[in-house]
Amino acid sequence: MRDKLLIVEDLWKFIDGKPILRGVAFEINEGETKVILGPSGAGKSTLLRCINLLVMPDKGKIIFDGEDILGKRDIHSVRSKIGFVFQHFNLFSHMTALENVMFGLIKVKKMSKNEAEKKAKGALAAVGITEELWDKYPAQLSGGQQQRVAIARALAMEPKLILFDEPTSALDPELIWEVLNVMERLAKARMTMIVVTHEIGFAMRVADEVMFLDNGVILEKGAPEQVILNPRNERVKRFMDRMKYVYSIGKGNVY
Repeated sequence: MRDKLLIVEDLWKFIDGKPILRGVAFEINEGETKVILGPSGAGKSTLLRCINLLVMPDKGKIIFDGEDILGKRDIHSVRSKIGFVFQHFNLFSHMTALENVMFGLIKVKKMSKNEAEKKAKGALAAVGITEELWDKYPAQLSGGQQQRVAIARALAMEPKLILFDEPTSALDPELIWEVLNVMERLAKARMTMIVVTHEIGFAMRVADEVMFLDNGVILEKGAPEQVILNPRNERVKRFMDRMKYVYSIGKGNVY
């Protein structure tokens, strides 16, 4: 039995007096991939940001790797173990692809430049960013390439968990597969991941569990075949019927 890497208990977050997360609770074991689905404004991004301590929750517990991280003063040590891949890449525009990946290794992990460069090149190669792209700046890369650099940046830090916040939402349709392909390989390699996405075909293929979040509450969670194809909750069913129509999913089809 795999160890529980993350336990979220009764998590609440208020913004301007409005509850964005309302008692969210779930667990993830090492090596699992969880996919969070739900409408815009449901609190999905806020949940990821709370887990990575980019946003501090108002109530609840986050137990990561055996520690209650809400009580830790050294937030940077927590973030060094939890990678975060954003919607809009968040690369430094004045740094090359290689420098972007090296940055955290030098500043956070205190590696030498030579050691960081070797590690960064390995991470870039792992996501299909070939050598001729290492000295390119973000503006010289496609959206898919930029997002793969962002994934390499997270991987290079050797995190125990990676959070993905709609990593394909800013991409042209023909570039989405580049990023999903990398993420699928990570899932098969048993990297522990929590993925917020609308790509339900991806969820069907790789998720160990799917959670549906709406209005700050997890309405349903379970195997992807259950939550996506046969949801029990009426709100989830309405959402999934529309998504299945858009993505042509159903009756055994993935796309």
